[in-house]
Amino acid sequence: MSCTSLRPSRTIRGALRGHQRVGFTLVELLVVMAILGVLAGLLAWGVNSARVAILKRAQAAELANIATAVEAYRTKYGDYPPDGSSWPVMEAHLRKAFPNIVVTELALLNPANSAANGGIRNDNAPSPHPFGGRVFDPAEALVFFLGGFSSDSQRPITGPGGPLKANPVGGGYMYNNQRENAFFEFKNGRLTLNDTGTASIDEALYGQGITNDCMPVYIGSGPSIQQGGVPMVYFDSRTYQFSGYYNFYVPGAVASSPNCARPFLSTEVNTSVSPSPLLYSNAKTYQIMNAGYDNLYGCMAPKDISANNPLILFTTPKGNAVPVNTNNGLFYPPTSISPIPYYLSSFGRFRPVDDNSSNFIDGPTFGESQ
Repeated sequence: MSCTSLRPSRTIRGALRGHQRVGFTLVELLVVMAILGVLAGLLAWGVNSARVAILKRAQAAELANIATAVEAYRTKYGDYPPDGSSWPVMEAHLRKAFPNIVVTELALLNPANSAANGGIRNDNAPSPHPFGGRVFDPAEALVFFLGGFSSDSQRPITGPGGPLKANPVGGGYMYNNQRENAFFEFKNGRLTLNDTGTASIDEALYGQGITNDCMPVYIGSGPSIQQGGVPMVYFDSRTYQFSGYYNFYVPGAVASSPNCARPFLSTEVNTSVSPSPLLYSNAKTYQIMNAGYDNLYGCMAPKDISANNPLILFTTPKGNAVPVNTNNGLFYPPTSISPIPYYLSSFGRFRPVDDNSSNFIDGPTFGESQ
């Protein structure tokens, strides 16, 4: 039998062609559109997840570079930079780092000189800080110390390339936006400087209720200044807790802000005393924190410190908010452990610091360190 005999006749082929469809039904089109919609949604979710992951890693990478800069600072000056919250710590550090520094340089930073302190805000003026005077807040200190000092051994602050320079218009000093010998190159667009780059607007920007000074804060990788980003903060272990109060940074009014940065507690306890309180993370070095893309540091700002108002809440890297023992000012492991990491009910939301990054965690962000 030849192969040609297997071919259908013309009559059969014509009948088959007559029954072939040339389009899709409405149901088939709707099914296809639904499938395409699901695929598009999955693609968008995947793209957004990848974007967020990249942003988180960029944030963590920048913070790691700042931590490296802090270590380089210590290598050069033999001491970690202070966080500005204690004048005795600040003065001792500057005298050690700059043995030839003149008294007039120190006087520019001394909170006791509230009338003429070189434009560096201290919390004794224009209105008292609720917890006492300090030279800088923990966000300003990061910029002041890592931005570079002058090579003038006697005038490291006001000499050429130092943090401050003479104000040719109003007298006194203003921020020097052309600093030298920097340990970390802060991006000018993420410093809270005014249009001329000579003074900071962070106090007005965050509604802190005090007059602007000339020392800016740094809005690190993450939401920009225009997007409401909050500063990166630095805490020196010597001042995690001292002189009857607990170090903090608040981007807003101290008495009412629901967002506060404080040194984080660890899950380890100090077994040398009984009862055994919790130790701070990096108990002998420092902590740097970035609030992440939700702009939440993870603690409530206290109105005061008293037995009747125990609003001092610290979040440990593994979970719970820890209230202060108002009798001795120490923090003890909570009696009940929440299964939800980073939950602080005061915020009315879960995982408020899930996207935070710090130099004391293992992962790029708190959430990824679990």
